[in-house]
Amino acid sequence: MRRSPSLRLRVALASALSATVVVVLVGVLASVLLAREQTERLDRSLVPGSPAVLGSFASTRADLAVTLRGPGGTVRRVSGPELPLSPVGIPTSVTVDGVDYRVRTAPGPTPGSLVTVGATEDDTRARVAERERLVAGVGVAAVALAAGLGWLLAGRAVLPMRRLTEQAATLDDTTAAVRADGSRESEELADALSAMLARLHAEQERSTASLHAARDFAAAARHELRTPLTAMRTDLEVLRAHPDLPERDAVLDDVLRAQGRVEATLTALGQLAAGDLPDAGGGEAVGVADLLRLAAEDARRAHPDLAVVVEEPDAEAPESVRAALEGLRMALANAVVNAVRHGKADTVVLGAHRGPDGGAVLTVDDDGAGLPADEREAVLGRFVRGSTAGGPGSGLGLALVAQQAARHGGGVRLEEAPGGGLRVSLALGPDRAG
Repeated sequence: MRRSPSLRLRVALASALSATVVVVLVGVLASVLLAREQTERLDRSLVPGSPAVLGSFASTRADLAVTLRGPGGTVRRVSGPELPLSPVGIPTSVTVDGVDYRVRTAPGPTPGSLVTVGATEDDTRARVAERERLVAGVGVAAVALAAGLGWLLAGRAVLPMRRLTEQAATLDDTTAAVRADGSRESEELADALSAMLARLHAEQERSTASLHAARDFAAAARHELRTPLTAMRTDLEVLRAHPDLPERDAVLDDVLRAQGRVEATLTALGQLAAGDLPDAGGGEAVGVADLLRLAAEDARRAHPDLAVVVEEPDAEAPESVRAALEGLRMALANAVVNAVRHGKADTVVLGAHRGPDGGAVLTVDDDGAGLPADEREAVLGRFVRGSTAGGPGSGLGLALVAQQAARHGGGVRLEEAPGGGLRVSLALGPDRAG
């Protein structure tokens, strides 16, 4: 790939070009001014009575000519070539015998006479040309000096950029910060690179988390589904070998229960894997009262015989939270399922209050069998069931609740409910409060 000229070279060329433009403009102006100044100087020397034409108008300069005319315009005396009569008092340029003269006419020494004094312009032009050459030489030197200074100063100016480039070329960790010094531009570029690396690191973490979630899902599915699938296979082989087995209905019931367990486990594992994925956004604003109402409707649809009570959130509780609505609904639904399936609860109470850190705390109270205090921490892990578990399950329900709480910057506490059962408190981080 063809590379463009370096910044240092471009700065040097730009400096030289700028200096050239300035030198040309100054040179033209200087040439005009020099020509005018030399012409005016020559005109001042053409005054009759000046040292150049004193005496009987005899010139002491080889380039000076004097012509004296009488009252009738007749030429009375000539020093040098005869000069034509010009307007009195006005310097004029004329050509005599192929030589350019600057002439001036003034009243002569006697009444009615006129004297015309002239000098060749060769010396004037030579002096102007000499000074123009001097100006041109100085201009060329100025252009070269500007280019050299541009090269040197540009080298110092781009040094922070070079260091930044070298530093960026050797970075092998997206978490590293890019440092710069020497100029505001390089510092701004370093900040932009650091921000880009931070975004790349965040995307890398999301990709890594997604990969880990997929691996965990595969490992957990293999671990949890092996037993029910083995049981289903055994039951099916028994039915195939003994089509007229008297216990056929009981075996089919076992197959259906195993199939239900597989389906429930796959659903829970899918929810768990989805919760392991990083939250790319900050969530949406969700009203706390609306969230409790939706969770109550979910509980009533899933458990028609369950009494679901929704308490008004405390006055100090945040009115809204920034959260993933479906994730919180799933967490509350799993807390209700845990109360019904394992606690044999008849009533659950949904409520919300303000946490000690200023965040919202969602609670699910039941009147079931509760859970021993020494098991409350352990059952928040995956595939762990309490000793009072009264129904089939995979041990993932409360783990899903804990996962959603952590995803929202908080945690889960299990304690005794006012009604004697279990209270599940799902705390959200204070930065989630609306």
